[in-house]
This record gives sequence, C-alpha cells and structure tokens, in this order.
Amino acid sequence: MSHKTPIFKWIWEKCPAKNGDKLVLLRLACFAEKDGTCWAAPEVLESSTGMTRRNIYRCMDRLVADGWLEMLGKRRAENGRMLCQRYRIAFKNDNLSLIGDNLSTDNKDKEHNEEKELGADAPAPATSSPSPPSSAEKVSKPKKASAPKFDPASLPLPHGPGLAGAWAEFAQHRREIRAPLTPTAALRIVGDLAAVNESAAVEALRKSVKHGWRGVFVEAPAKPTIVELPPQGRPKQTALEKHLAEQREQFAKENAA
Repeated sequence: MSHKTPIFKWIWEKCPAKNGDKLVLLRLACFAEKDGTCWAAPEVLESSTGMTRRNIYRCMDRLVADGWLEMLGKRRAENGRMLCQRYRIAFKNDNLSLIGDNLSTDNKDKEHNEEKELGADAPAPATSSPSPPSSAEKVSKPKKASAPKFDPASLPLPHGPGLAGAWAEFAQHRREIRAPLTPTAALRIVGDLAAVNESAAVEALRKSVKHGWRGVFVEAPAKPTIVELPPQGRPKQTALEKHLAEQREQFAKENAA
C-alpha cells in the first residue's frame, strides 16, 4: 500500500505516538487496507524498521494499551508456529472518510494561504477572485478522546492478600521507572505467578523491585527426588560383593579341574 494514503498521512501528521511506537504504526499503515486492518509479520517489521523483534512487540503492546491498535487474530503454520498477527489501526474518531475529509480540508487551507501570500506581491488579476470560505463552511474537527488508563489493581489475582500487596508495590515500581504495566504484560505475569505458591510469587515480585527489574522471574518449584529402595527381604548385593562372589566361583572351578 502506498505511503500517500490518508491512513499514512493521518498517522504522520496527527498521531501523538513517539519514537519506535510511531515508526511501527507507520510501517503497519503501509500494509493496511481501507478499513485499517493489516497482517503484521515479525520478519518484515524487523527488516523494514531496523528494530529487534522484542522491541517491536513492546511497541505493539504499548500501542494496543493506548488504543491505537486492536488485535484481531493470529495466523499459524501447520506445526503451530505463529506466522503473523492481524491488527486494525484504531483511529480516535473511528471514521476513515472523516479522516480523509480532514486531511483534504487541511491541504485546501494550506493551498489557500500560499495563494494569499503570493497574491500580496503579484498584481491583481482582471477576473474577480472567489470569496474565502465562511466560518459556517469550515469542517469542525472532532476532539480526540483520551484512551482510558490501565489500572493493574483491576486484574483478579491468585492466592491471598499477601500477593495483592506485593503486586501493588511492583506496579508502583514500574510507574517510578517510567515503564507502566500494559494489559498484555500484566496478564502474562499474573499467569506465571499463579503457577507457583503464594510465598514464591511474593518473593519473585519483591526480588524484581529490589533489583530494579522490569520483568518478574518466577522460579519453578523443585521436583521431589525419588530414591529407589531395595526389594523387601534379602538386601541388594553391592558391586564389591558381586565381584568377590565371581572370583570365588572362578577359583572353585579351577581347583575342580
């Protein structure tokens, strides 16, 4: 898809996303259909943006959390490996025709201002110039609705109140390091915490806060060691005893011969 489409222009001029987030969103707009849907292959985004796959996924998580992207589905190969993900670029006014009208109105205003500046120096033409558009004819631009902020405390947590306190402390830590939790990241971390007991989950959260980590590293519970016991009755023969018994049998055969 051409980079001259209304979707690409609107993101380039109006989207407040910064740094890598806007770069990823612009690259997705190159593949987007008229309704904003597109398939995002990690390999293509890596080669076109120069970013690592991990940073691309982080940018997409932030764009989904801020309301600029909507995840629609995933495409997988026969072996189960994920090939690409389907997204939709979610505009704040949610009206692609209105976006095109706003862009054309901006371009017309820009051309009108340029003609007005050139007309101040050039001689007046013989024909009468058209009257400037009145205020009633101007298209009113809709105000951008701010995306609702995600609250990690709204997620249902496993275990007891001890984990709830550690979770609130970890969420505050992420805000202090200017890396607030996104809905996708919070759900994955809660899933890892649910796989262990409460003490191990609380210890993992506190360890992340102590070392200033963004992630939570949950250690899997150690598997119990299985000790094989000898069969009941006669004790199991050791290797030394077995060797001595073989030596005695061989010595007995030699004497008999």
